[in-house]
Amino acid sequence: MIFHQSMVIPSLYTSEEQAVIERWLHSGPVYPGRDKLDDSNKVAEIALSCAQNQLPRSVSITKDGGATLNRKTWDSPVPLRDKVLFPIHLFEVDRDDAHPETICPESTFATFLPGYNIYVITISQASETSYGYFDMAIDFFEAIDDADYIASNARLILKAWWRFQQKELNKPRWNKLLKSGLIEANSALRLRDEVWNRVENVHAVA
Repeated sequence: MIFHQSMVIPSLYTSEEQAVIERWLHSGPVYPGRDKLDDSNKVAEIALSCAQNQLPRSVSITKDGGATLNRKTWDSPVPLRDKVLFPIHLFEVDRDDAHPETICPESTFATFLPGYNIYVITISQASETSYGYFDMAIDFFEAIDDADYIASNARLILKAWWRFQQKELNKPRWNKLLKSGLIEANSALRLRDEVWNRVENVHAVA
């Protein structure tokens, strides 16, 4: 489907969403514990609406033996958007190091936002406990339709995200890779080790 450039933004985003996206663009990168995450969450929901069945979710067993999926779902106020936005799965990791019997999946996606000519990098978890939201848009980069370019820029953003987690939030390294996507397993693992191994080596020298 082809839009005239002047029609793209009003065709795919409500006026309220446009205001949210523009505020978020001027505030990035957005990190928990440092920044307000309301706009980050709304931008993530815009980007991930058509990929909700791919997002991490946890299951609770009720007293009667039934199962309940613990994840927020939402409807897009612009149905056309779900036919135009196609989130690219980067990879999924297990964030839980302390409890080997528990898996805490965290998925990352890159989504092109037409009209703004950017790729948005989002983080999604199976619980809102860590950050107050299931889904967050943490940063963006200018769009070029090239897989290597997308993966390279996404790696830079995720490396900065992990460094902030380690330094400011004292987060331990994530446990294991659960699923690879555009960013291959070896690349994701090397990126993780560049962040946490460097810190561990500095501590060892000290």
